[in-house]
Amino acid sequence: MKPSAIGHFCGGTLLAAAVIFGGCAAAVAEEKPQPAAAPAAEVKDQRALTLLKGMSDKLASAKTVGFKVRSLVPMPAPNGQYISLFGTSRVLMQRPDKLFVESRGDLFPIDLYCDGQTVTAAVGPGNELYAQQAAPGSTIDAILEKEHPAADALAPFVDLLVSDPYARLAKDLSGAFLVGESTVGGVQTEHLAFTAKGVDWEIWIGTKDKLPRLVIVAYRSGERQPGFTVEFSDWKLDAPIPAQAFKVVLPKDATQLEFKLHGLPQSR
Repeated sequence: MKPSAIGHFCGGTLLAAAVIFGGCAAAVAEEKPQPAAAPAAEVKDQRALTLLKGMSDKLASAKTVGFKVRSLVPMPAPNGQYISLFGTSRVLMQRPDKLFVESRGDLFPIDLYCDGQTVTAAVGPGNELYAQQAAPGSTIDAILEKEHPAADALAPFVDLLVSDPYARLAKDLSGAFLVGESTVGGVQTEHLAFTAKGVDWEIWIGTKDKLPRLVIVAYRSGERQPGFTVEFSDWKLDAPIPAQAFKVVLPKDATQLEFKLHGLPQSR
């Protein structure tokens, strides 16, 4: 996956919660610089690029997409030690302008709703807090490229939601190769490895369905967390999604907040 978007998840929804509840990132300690590792050899295997393109094209051609995510993310504790937090997400998308993301696990509960008219981040177990921005007529691509509430909640899988995933995934790659076949969650997969400036990342793609099953990222620079792991499951392409799935329901006493999170970065 594109390292710029993946790296943005180092704050994730935990930092989003920190912004909401005080406007600072005091909920986590400042990250400690890590020694830079040696870059991987720059070899481009066309087989790996072809498999990545096939996966991207399948996602891009789907009018609706649904999947689940389980992630393991290192976060700095107050003493500077990295601890691993589990995150879970449920994602529903309907092109061109509807999106729902539910984020749970060890991360702070936050739901994102894009219904073609507004972008709403609902925070807390009962949506007690929320932030909302108008986005009439905006496509999913346009929403993802702009500043909006809860942008970080999308970062682990944003590259799979845009209209041209391959353009984001393959941008600035300096190395690519096919590792071989493997099994992830009982699914036969092709294991691919890629490298770009400051990051090595691997992806396991289903041999038959051409869908991503696992992503592992390792950073070589000292400016981000050591890396993270994201596992995908329960894929559904072109399945009908009720319109109500993209509509936020807020309690009468919900508190509206004014805050802004940056959209996903455009370059490494």
